[in-house]
Amino acid sequence: MVKIKPHQYIWVFIAGCYAGYLVETIWCLIRIGHIESRKSLVLGHLSVAYGMGAVLLTLLLVHFIGKPMWEIFLVSFVSGTAVEYICSLGQEIVFGSVAWDYSDVPLNINGRVCLLYSVFWGLLGIAWVKLAIPLMTKIFNNVRIPFEKVILCAFVVFFIFDSILSASAALRMNEREQGIAPKNRYESFLDKHYSDEKMHEIYANSEKVKK
Repeated sequence: MVKIKPHQYIWVFIAGCYAGYLVETIWCLIRIGHIESRKSLVLGHLSVAYGMGAVLLTLLLVHFIGKPMWEIFLVSFVSGTAVEYICSLGQEIVFGSVAWDYSDVPLNINGRVCLLYSVFWGLLGIAWVKLAIPLMTKIFNNVRIPFEKVILCAFVVFFIFDSILSASAALRMNEREQGIAPKNRYESFLDKHYSDEKMHEIYANSEKVKK
C-alpha cells in the first residue's frame, strides 16, 4: 500500500500551487495573448486552490490505487467540484469578489462550478492515480533533502504570513472603496504598498460580485 507521510503533504501542496500557477499563466497567455498574474497571495507565486486540490486528491486517491477507473473518476469528480465551489464561495464571502465565473458555461451551479470542469477534475484524478502518485512516491522514497523539516517549517511560516498579509490587503482595498480612512500605521502601510492599482495587477482575474 502506498503511504505518504504527513510532512510530505506540504511538498504536495507546494508542487500543486506552483503547477497550478504555471498552468494558469500558460492558459492565460494562450487565451488572451499576454501574461497576467494568476497567483492567490500577494507574495510569491502560489495558486492556493490548486495546492488544496493536489492535497485533497492525494489524500483521497492514495486509497484508490488499483481500483476501477470509474471509481477514481467519480471520487475526483465530486471532491474536485466541492473544493472549487468552496474556494469560490469563500472568496466571495470574505472579499466580495470571485476569481472565476462559469455563468456562461452550460450546466453550471451559481457560476462557481460547471459540468465541463468537473469532468476535467475526474480525468485529472485518473491521471493523479496512474502518474502523479507513483511519481511522488518514488521521489519521496529516493530523494533526501538536507534540512527538510527546517525548509518546510520556514515555508509554513512564510505561507501563514503571506496569507495574513494578502487577506489584510484585500480587506483594506474594500475599505478604501467605501471611503474609510486608515486607522493605524499598518493600514497606512497597506495603502502605500498595496494600492488599488497594485491589487488589481496582482488579482487581475478577480471581479467584484454585484450585489
